[in-house]
Amino acid sequence: MQATARRVIFIPFIDAFGGAERLVLDLSKFLHHAGVHHVLACFRQTIDLQSYADWPLQVHQILPTRNPFAEARALYRFSKSTQMTGSGRPLLFDLKSAFYAGIVSAGPFSLHLTDPPSLLPADISKYSPSARRHCEEFDDLPKSGAMRSLRAELVHRLNRRGVGRAARVIVMTEKIRKELQQLYAVDSLVVRPGVSSNGIDPKSLGEVSKNPLRMLSVSRLEPNKRIDWILRALAALNATNSLKKVDWVFEIVGHGPAADSLKKLAHELGLANQTFFLGHVSDEDLAEAYSRASLFIMPAVQGYGLPALEALEWGIPTIVHKDSGVSEILRGTPWAELVDGNNGSLARAIGSMIERLESKSFFDSNMPRVPTNSEWAKAVCRACGWTEVSMN
Repeated sequence: MQATARRVIFIPFIDAFGGAERLVLDLSKFLHHAGVHHVLACFRQTIDLQSYADWPLQVHQILPTRNPFAEARALYRFSKSTQMTGSGRPLLFDLKSAFYAGIVSAGPFSLHLTDPPSLLPADISKYSPSARRHCEEFDDLPKSGAMRSLRAELVHRLNRRGVGRAARVIVMTEKIRKELQQLYAVDSLVVRPGVSSNGIDPKSLGEVSKNPLRMLSVSRLEPNKRIDWILRALAALNATNSLKKVDWVFEIVGHGPAADSLKKLAHELGLANQTFFLGHVSDEDLAEAYSRASLFIMPAVQGYGLPALEALEWGIPTIVHKDSGVSEILRGTPWAELVDGNNGSLARAIGSMIERLESKSFFDSNMPRVPTNSEWAKAVCRACGWTEVSMN
C-alpha cells in the first residue's frame, strides 16, 4: 500500500450486494466528489464491488488466514499502518468488525452498525445469558445448550468490548440505538441513510394511467425477506375476489437462494401468469421498474429499508413492516401502510392501498420527508472527524 494519507472504510467481507455495501458505495461516491483520497478495505470480496461504481473505487483485500484471531491481527496491523500515514481513524462497518476489535484493539476507530444482533441470523451472541438479561428483544428466543451458550457468551463479550472501544458508534435508527444501549451500555449517534433525489414530482404521477397496476418488490431473494408473504397475500385477495376486478402484475427485482422456491410457490398459488421474476437488473432497468410501478411492498423486518425510501422518491406508495427502521419516519403518512407480519395485515394493506390509489385526490397529499444519501454521508464524515469533508 502507498504511504499516503487517505480516509479508510473497512467492511470485513463483501459476499453480496446488500444494505451495508450500498452504504459504503454512497460514502465512497461522496468522498470522491469531495476530492478526498480514500480506500475501501476488506478481508476479501467475492462480488467485484468495483463493478457497481461509476467512479474510480479502490478495494484493498487484506486476505488473512480464515480464523478469527488471524483476522483480528490482520485488522490491527492494517489499522496501524494507515494511522502511521496520517489517515486518521478509520470507519469500520458492522458488528463483525466490533468482534475483531474486541479481540485485538484496532486503535482509534469509528463504528457503523447497520444491523444489531437481533437482526443478524448468523450472530449467536443474542443467545448468551448476559445478552438475554439486558435486552428484551431476545426474550422469545429458544434456549441453547450449555456449549452453545458458552460460545455465545464469549462472542457477546467480545462484541461488547469492541463496540465499547469505538470512538464513535453510528446507527441508522432509534430502535437500533436502544438495543445497543441495552446490550453494550453505549450511546450511539442516529444518522438515517437516504437515497438519490430524482427530481420527480409525485403529484404529477396521479395524472399518469398505470394499467395494469404493477406491484413491485426489490430485495435479495432470501427466506427472511418474506416475498412468500406477498405471494400468499395476493392469492388470498384473489380468492376473495378483491383483486379479480383489478388488472395487476407483481414484479420482483433481485436474485438469491430462494428464487426457485418462490417461483414454485407462485405457480402453486395460481399466480405464475401475473408474477415476474426480473432477477438482478442494471441501474437503468431498476429505474424503469420503479417508473412503471404503482405500489411498492417490503413486508419483512429490515434494519432500515432503503428500497422503500427509493420507491417513495419515485412517488410510489409503500407497504413496510412496522418494525423496519424506515417506519420511524413513515408513521402517519397516507403514502405508507405499516404491517405487522403474515397474519392477514399484509393482504388488508394491499387492498387498502389499491383503494387509496383509485382516489384522484391521493396524489395531492403531502409526501413524507425522504433523507438523501449525500446528507447521510456528510453527517457520517462529521461523526468520524473527517473535517475536510464535513466542513465543506
